[in-house]
Amino acid sequence: MVNIAEDVARLPRSGIRELMGLALTIPDAIHLEIGEPHFPTPSFILDGLKEFYSKGDIKYTPTVGIHSLRDKIAKKLLKDKNWRVEADDVVILPGSLFGTVVAFRTILDPGDEALIPDPGFTNHFSQVELSGGRIKRYFLLPENNYLPDFESIRKSITSRTKMILVNTPSNPLGVVFPEEVMKSISDLAEEYNLVVVSDEAYEKYIYQGEHFGMYRYVRPERLISIFSFSKTYALTGWRVGYMVVPKDLLIHLMKVSEYLIACTSHLSQKAAEIALDMPEEEIQRMVDSYRQNCELCCSGLEDAGFKVYRPGGGYYVWVDIREFGMKSLEFCKKLLQKSHVAVAPGDTFGQSSDGFIRISICRKKGEIEEGIKRIIAARSEL
Repeated sequence: MVNIAEDVARLPRSGIRELMGLALTIPDAIHLEIGEPHFPTPSFILDGLKEFYSKGDIKYTPTVGIHSLRDKIAKKLLKDKNWRVEADDVVILPGSLFGTVVAFRTILDPGDEALIPDPGFTNHFSQVELSGGRIKRYFLLPENNYLPDFESIRKSITSRTKMILVNTPSNPLGVVFPEEVMKSISDLAEEYNLVVVSDEAYEKYIYQGEHFGMYRYVRPERLISIFSFSKTYALTGWRVGYMVVPKDLLIHLMKVSEYLIACTSHLSQKAAEIALDMPEEEIQRMVDSYRQNCELCCSGLEDAGFKVYRPGGGYYVWVDIREFGMKSLEFCKKLLQKSHVAVAPGDTFGQSSDGFIRISICRKKGEIEEGIKRIIAARSEL
């Protein structure tokens, strides 16, 4: 039998992918388990690529990405956010998720600790462990409106704590951290000399309040900001994102990156470059669609007696199912079996998340309507 590395053998499977795999065996299943926009790649991007790929000159690029894209991102950050960065501060990624992998692997020595939100994106937990680090959870609990408890965080910090990850709007909660929370995170980073990794994949999807980027509060030399083209521009399959990094970290981040992937796909980088010129109203059209889906989902479930957390942004609705007396995974499997609706089990998002489910709202309106209808119809049986 082939020997499996202990850290890999210990890793759990993602509950999201497990439910997705089961749902794919059911022809009429409605997929509300995965955060993938239903919109196709915008024709604006595909049309703009024709001249580029028709020449066939699609090659390796520098590990940091093509300069024209990096420069365009820097100019857009200045225009949209009044955030002044240089092209040399920007690194192109094969999907934003790769950015957190590289950040953890670059900064964490074996046994070093990373503060990770719980509930939080399941991949972040596993990425820390694969990097040899230790997870220190900071809990986002309903009794605190899913905001961090900084007194609790301070008590958990040790001499081995090196970084804190921030994700707002949150996956899976949809919570949008207010400005005072972002300032407190910045103060914490200064007090304990922490690197801040800011995952801003859902920055454009705001339904209530305002998105506050960490760049407004944290000194550039201790901040790694990570962004995605997947959500904003419906480019999930193209696998492209970017990060803004401190200059003294860049060479080390790139050593990790070049040994893992060499570079991001040249074609995907050109698609991202074109996407940056997409009319803002096209992006807003997608945001408005999911805002309507969010209201449809929340009001429908609330009227049926479910306890729902209304998100401030993102792609998801967080639902309390503790009244059913089941583990999250058990509930999701039974729901799929009885109603042919796939949702994500809460326990895949952390230790505090059992008894909850995550419903994806980035689907067509008709799918959301039918999915919620089926969930409500299964309520009495479950």
